[in-house]
Amino acid sequence: MKVKSAPAHLKADGADVGAAGEFEAIVSVFGNVDSWGDVVRHGAFTESIAAWKASPNTLPVLWSHRMDDPTYNIGEVVDIREIGPDSSDLPDWVDPAIRKGGGLWVHGRLDTGDDASPVARQALRLMKARRVTQFSYAYDELDSGWGKVDGQEVWELRKLKLYEVSPTQIGANELTELLAAKTTRLKADEVLGPENTDRIRQASDLLSEVLASLAADESDEADESDEAGASSGGEKSDHPFRNAVRRAIALRQLTNQEGDGYEA
Repeated sequence: MKVKSAPAHLKADGADVGAAGEFEAIVSVFGNVDSWGDVVRHGAFTESIAAWKASPNTLPVLWSHRMDDPTYNIGEVVDIREIGPDSSDLPDWVDPAIRKGGGLWVHGRLDTGDDASPVARQALRLMKARRVTQFSYAYDELDSGWGKVDGQEVWELRKLKLYEVSPTQIGANELTELLAAKTTRLKADEVLGPENTDRIRQASDLLSEVLASLAADESDEADESDEAGASSGGEKSDHPFRNAVRRAIALRQLTNQEGDGYEA
């Protein structure tokens, strides 16, 4: 599961976040290249929205993607739909960039009753005061791949499974997006080509071995070497570091084979 953020594009007046906890927001902008080179395509949410609407379950509003504690389940999505580029269905309060590409529109409602959690009440206060103006959503990629926008190489998100939407603080959200959404997909093939992706993983594993070996206690290494030398007539035993180096050399020879076009 990954998360992606965008400015919430709440209605401009904080008073529009009603006392009953209702709000409107565009939580994803279509056709926009984000800072990580991703582009959400119009239609990416169509199947997931239909599945939620056909289900007896409710699409939840969480605080900052907190799924581990029911206290942070602070509301529900009342209505949700994709709105295409330059559509008359786009609210008049959206900015031109959103109007150009369209986006995922959400009508949500935070819990406000006597049984509402303190987190829900605080989230409502923050949104009304416009101290929180970011939304994120959690999703899985069902269909995605490389594409281009204005000549720029981008990662297209074509079909997504939506799990929840979240009002969230900007700083915390940026950190969450970095760790959860981007460390799961290294774009090594953009630099080296898909054929070298496995070799990059092997090199990473070798580096881990080397670092682990260097962290070993030097006195233990000396003792082990002396004992091995005494038992084998003076020949020293192989240390894991030496084995890792030999494997690294072998990997370099492999990657330098004719036709690879890559030199370690």
